[in-house]
Formats: sequence, C-alpha cells, structure tokens
Amino acid sequence: MADRLTGYRILILETREEAQFSRLLTEQGADVLQCPMFTIHDAPDPAPIEAWIGRFVENPFDDLVLMTGEGLRRLMKVVRRIGVEKDFIAALAKTRKFARGPKPGRALREIGLEPALSREGPQRVDQRHHGAGRRGRYRAALCL
Repeated sequence: MADRLTGYRILILETREEAQFSRLLTEQGADVLQCPMFTIHDAPDPAPIEAWIGRFVENPFDDLVLMTGEGLRRLMKVVRRIGVEKDFIAALAKTRKFARGPKPGRALREIGLEPALSREGPQRVDQRHHGAGRRGRYRAALCL
C-alpha cells in the first residue's frame, strides 16, 4: 500500500498543515508539489485593530461570530501585545459566541471560553441564532 500513489503528481494549494500533508502523500509514493495559493499577513497598520479591541473591551458586543480559529488567535496576539488580555477575555466572556466549526471553538477553549453554539460544515449562523428576542440596540461582530 505504500506505493499506491506512485506515478501521481499532486499539487497542494493549502498552507495549513502543508508539510504534514505533503509527507503523508510522499509516503504513499506521490510526487508532491507545494504551491500555497495564499498567505495570511497581519494588518500593515495595527491602529484600527487596536481601536476595535479598545471599543470591544469598553462596550462588549451582544454576539460574536467566529468563522476561523486563525482570526481569533491573531486578534489575541494583538490583545496580548497591547496588554489588555485579561480585560479582553472578560469582555469576550460577556458576549455570546458562535463558532463556525471546530477550529474557532478550539481557539475559544485555548483562552478558557466556550462557544454558545458551534456549527459544523456549511450551515450558517443566522438571525434565528443571534439577536432573537432582543429589543433596542443590538451589536454583533464577525471575525474571519
């Protein structure tokens, strides 16, 4: 079975877990080419992110929809750099959190929090899940 991919050339376009995936395919005999389609970079100007964090700490949103674990981890990197980790996590604890899949849920657990709802696959978190029954001003955030 170790050679069942012999003669196949496989192009890997994904950047996450690229080395591990490549190794597994190579072990099966494949000729693997790594060609990441994109890379993720931090924002060139952190000021808007820092300002958003400050506003969130002062007045937490009602709901936060986390689309990726990467987004929350990068946000936490800025939170730690500006020295407001404890305050940010306290504000986040007051916010209802929705995770689209297991990775954002895992990122929340890394900072001691749990999602109110986690959706696997292509399902969406929509108005039935957030803001329902609330009166007055409603604030929600989406983290990619």
